[in-house]
Amino acid sequence: MSKNVILALLLAATLLACGGGDKPRTVPGQVLPGSAEYLTNEGINYLNAGRLDLAAGKLEAALRKNPRLVPALNAMALVHAYRREFAQAVTVLDRLLQVNPKFYDAYNLLGTMHSELGHYEPAKEKLLIAANAEEYQTPENAFANLAMLEIKFAKPDSALRYAEKGLLLNRRFAPLYNLKGLALESLGRLPEAEESFDRALVLQATPDPLVLINGARVAARLGERKKALDQLEQALGRTQDETLKAEILRLIREIDR
Repeated sequence: MSKNVILALLLAATLLACGGGDKPRTVPGQVLPGSAEYLTNEGINYLNAGRLDLAAGKLEAALRKNPRLVPALNAMALVHAYRREFAQAVTVLDRLLQVNPKFYDAYNLLGTMHSELGHYEPAKEKLLIAANAEEYQTPENAFANLAMLEIKFAKPDSALRYAEKGLLLNRRFAPLYNLKGLALESLGRLPEAEESFDRALVLQATPDPLVLINGARVAARLGERKKALDQLEQALGRTQDETLKAEILRLIREIDR
């Protein structure tokens, strides 16, 4: 699988991690119908349901009423990110951080957006702010995004270092084992990469097709044909993404010939 395909498929999981691993939360407490907070909650509910156009409409209305409402700004940035409107997401996140400079999920997402735009140094700067903030409750997410950034820019040694730093904070965070495996694979350390992918799969309640593919690719390189085909067939049965299905079938043909 090409590096570009891997990174594109990792983006959705990255966006989830930017929110601390959960879907965006609504504004708590009683809110008045028609208020900025009420519209924000409607927008967040639409966002969590994947209805991005409806979410955008509600959030834009909320921000017209209160341009400094942090939950609305955060959700609007996520709408742009899911639409792959990365420059617009950066603009919204910059506004958010002017209002609340200690909203560390925003630094995490902002770094990811800069990475998608090819801005290595701004991406790393923002992600390091999140990763090293004492107040940030999920720094392992920022370390995962730092590892992904370094993989994208062909720096596997740095990617491995960040993945291991994240794992010191959370030994049960499967995405970090997946990223560690990708870094180790790039460094030619295939048995260790295989072990890392296997560990990621053990930690997942439902095996991630992308991790199965990564594990299968390394297993095939190690001559473990049966394991590779078993994992690819599992992955094929667990994805609805047509691009991913095509890639899995290509790998199966390549290994099974």
